[in-house]
Amino acid sequence: MPVPVARLQPAGRSSPAFRFCDAPAFPPWGVSINGKGFDSKWMSQEEEKYLVLCVDRDDDLGTKAKVESPVVGRESAVTAATKLALADPEEADANAIFAAVRKLDELRRANTECEVAVVCGDFDRGFKADRRIGKQVGSVLAGGNYSGVILVSDGGEDEQVIPIVQSLKPIVSVQRITVKHSQTVEETYQILGRYLRMLIFDPHYSKYALGVPGLILVLAGVLTVTGHAFEGALAALLIIGGAFLVRGFSIDRTVAGLLHRGPTGYIRFVSMIFAVIVVIVGIDSGYLAMTGATTAWESVLANPSQLLVYGGTLVGYMLQGSLNLVWAGLAIYSIGALLSHIARDSIRWRRDAYTLAILALLYLPVQTFSAFLVSGTEQATFLLISYVLLGLVAVFLLSITLYPRVRTRPSAEIE
Repeated sequence: MPVPVARLQPAGRSSPAFRFCDAPAFPPWGVSINGKGFDSKWMSQEEEKYLVLCVDRDDDLGTKAKVESPVVGRESAVTAATKLALADPEEADANAIFAAVRKLDELRRANTECEVAVVCGDFDRGFKADRRIGKQVGSVLAGGNYSGVILVSDGGEDEQVIPIVQSLKPIVSVQRITVKHSQTVEETYQILGRYLRMLIFDPHYSKYALGVPGLILVLAGVLTVTGHAFEGALAALLIIGGAFLVRGFSIDRTVAGLLHRGPTGYIRFVSMIFAVIVVIVGIDSGYLAMTGATTAWESVLANPSQLLVYGGTLVGYMLQGSLNLVWAGLAIYSIGALLSHIARDSIRWRRDAYTLAILALLYLPVQTFSAFLVSGTEQATFLLISYVLLGLVAVFLLSITLYPRVRTRPSAEIE
């Protein structure tokens, strides 16, 4: 189309010095005036068209209202939303579809060319739902030359499809609709549902969330049927306590790490099992020795306030009865660690030797202390003080001679 520009014309008697007349338009590459050029680019702007998209990720529209998706067009969307609202008046997706239709009307009143569509996923959600949504959005976009997508969502899971839609066409706006429910409550339910699925289907957590309670229920049921309800309750407490103990001290990870090391790990594992067995037997022996002190034990049972009088004596009897086996269990564990480090050619065997030396030095003071609690004689007091002082001197000598070598090891060594 010619563009009117000013061009100088010869002046007549009745004509002005210059006048406007038609001249060809500037070429797209521009013109130059006095050697100073400027570009004038002429572009034809295409009319923009938008798709107002509503997503039903769990396919409530199909399962409840029996409406096939995708749904394209205003009348079809209103009909689908009406059927869904009649099938389930509390369904939020129906309100989201009506909101998408209202958004369509607003854009058309603003002279913006647009269309509305509803796509659905799958009842099981997940990969199957996202794949179906991607196919339906692609088919809807193929039916028109859309510049972008306006996503209308009720929040929550429906907004998880944003990356899928963006991979097909840019999302220029997102409108969230909140109707008859709190967004925070919905997100809380989603988080709880995610963790419940993790507790049920993740083997790392399901063995504690389902395995331990299942074992308790089975044992309790069997023992109750056989007339051993008390034993069933006791077994349940032992299983729960054992599970808490294993997880609290990461015993399962420690055992797995030991077995992963090969033969040296088996040495540590076997020595640890033997040590635990010996320590448990030692504690039981100490308990029997404590209950064997008839005068003190019967006095405490008859009057619990006598525990303040005979408490020290009972502790002394328990130490005397369990000391040898408990110390033996600790020594077995330390010897197993020592042999494991020697087999691995690790310098950490010095630390285990240091531990054994400390156990040997502490044996006599602890034994004398138990005798002092039982008898309280002057001789026991003298021996206790003497052994404590000798033990301190021995520990001091070990600390300044052996311990620095224990801490010194090659930097390249890996435990």
